[in-house]
Amino acid sequence: MDKVEGKEIPIEKQRDMLVQMNALKLPLLYQSLVAAYGEEKGKTIYDDIFEVNFKKRTKMFEGKDIGDIMMYEINMFPATGWKIWIEKTEENGEPVWYEHLERCPHLDATRKRTLPDPCALICEMDCRLGEQYKVAKWQRMKHMPAGDRECCFRITRCK
Repeated sequence: MDKVEGKEIPIEKQRDMLVQMNALKLPLLYQSLVAAYGEEKGKTIYDDIFEVNFKKRTKMFEGKDIGDIMMYEINMFPATGWKIWIEKTEENGEPVWYEHLERCPHLDATRKRTLPDPCALICEMDCRLGEQYKVAKWQRMKHMPAGDRECCFRITRCK
């Protein structure tokens, strides 16, 4: 019997492949749901699944200030392919965070596969649900698909 082995892939290439596979999960799920159920029902199912996952993801932040969540993001997001940095300032006596995303693995992966930009499926959902569930309020200030060199969100506490 002949033994056949796969070629060894350099660790950096493995990381890039894993980041891309992870970044494509939601866009590909959305496409599959729309293909299986049609545009309206597929979108509804996707929205429901995203909301369930959002609630699970944010459960660990219950009782935490948005500033703590921002610190978690800048420490965790780079491991999943993001280039992120945050500015904290004060406006009208309230803390405000500006989240700068110079590299988005979802955008990179969808563009590499010539898929639609993932913003509506991921960022806009996070913003809408973040406010709905009183995590924080995200307001997009800059947008890479619109030609900016980064996406930037102005983030404030929910009132």
